[in-house]
Formats: sequence, structure tokens, C-alpha cells
Amino acid sequence: MTTNASRDPERPNGTADRRVNPKQARGDAASGAGPHEPYASLMRYKRWADEQLFAALLGRSNIEAEPQIDFIREILGHFHVVDRIFQAHLQRVPHAFTSTRLPGPSTLTELRDEVSVVDQWYVDHARSVGSDALVEQLPVRFTDGKQRVLIRAAVLLHISHHGTYHRGNVGVLMRSMGIDLPPDRFFDFIDEEEPHD
Repeated sequence: MTTNASRDPERPNGTADRRVNPKQARGDAASGAGPHEPYASLMRYKRWADEQLFAALLGRSNIEAEPQIDFIREILGHFHVVDRIFQAHLQRVPHAFTSTRLPGPSTLTELRDEVSVVDQWYVDHARSVGSDALVEQLPVRFTDGKQRVLIRAAVLLHISHHGTYHRGNVGVLMRSMGIDLPPDRFFDFIDEEEPHD
């Protein structure tokens, strides 16, 4: 249980520190440096930050009845669809998305579970990718029909930054609802993954 004593004085308004241990039941801390490691760290960070966000949202009783929930689901659904589109590109398989919006409604719990599965896929992919694969060129088709070629490393960077941007969008809505923002700084994640005395 979070108490006032556990609030971080460096966080705005002394918001509660609702950390989810990034290594719980996974044992996947960095296993040595390699060309993939910066990307693997970013994917582990994304998974951790997404877990923090959903935990904070679902910690609010009756969250699905909140007036802002439709906007929150829209934002979360959007970045999840983008994750899935680029997942397909990284696998060199077609995707069926014609928009960057979810085709149907989802509850926050359903979104959390779906995001968790895809986040784990990105963690596993980034951990296993080799240096040659990081610079491999991939044809990418956007939902507006535009096409371009991106290297695998650029796709992973995009996924990391895109998720961060939209978690920030949700954070603004959470503030308006009076929900404490979860820890989401990269250094918060590093401190939990590799604790310092």
C-alpha cells in the first residue's frame, strides 16, 4: 500500500509512487552489453512504463465510468494499434489495419492484457536481434498508403518514443481526473532494474 511516506518529493505535487517491479516473474534484467542492448533496454522500459500506467488507471475505482475514459481508451488503443502494425513489419508479414485506431471498443482491462502481450513480444524481439538485423532495411506501409524503407533499429526507436508521447497524453487526462501519475522516467526504470544502494 502506498503511503505519504513513500511519495517522491521530486515528483510534481508529491504524487504517489506506484512502482511495479519490472523483474517480477520475468528475471530479464540486462544480460550483458551488446549491439541490441540499448534497444532491448528501451523495450523493457516501454513494457514497464505501460504496466505502471495501466496499474494507476485501474487502481481508480469505477474508472470505466469516468467522463474522460473514452479519450483515454482512444489514446491507448491508438498506440497499441501502431505497436501491432510495426510488429507486423518487423516480422515481414502483412497487417490488416487500415487505420491507427482500434476497430472496436475495449475495456481498460482488455487493453492492458493485449498491450502486455505485444510489449513482451517487443522485449523478446529486441533481446534476440543481432547487429546485422538492426540495420536490415524493412519496407513499411503506413495506413494512409504511404510507403518507405526503415531499418529495424529505427522502428524500435519509433515504438519507444511513440509510446512515451502518448503515455504523456494520458497523463494530462489523469491529472484532470485527480489520479496520481505513476513513475515513468527512464531513470526510475533503471533504478528498479538495477537497484543502487
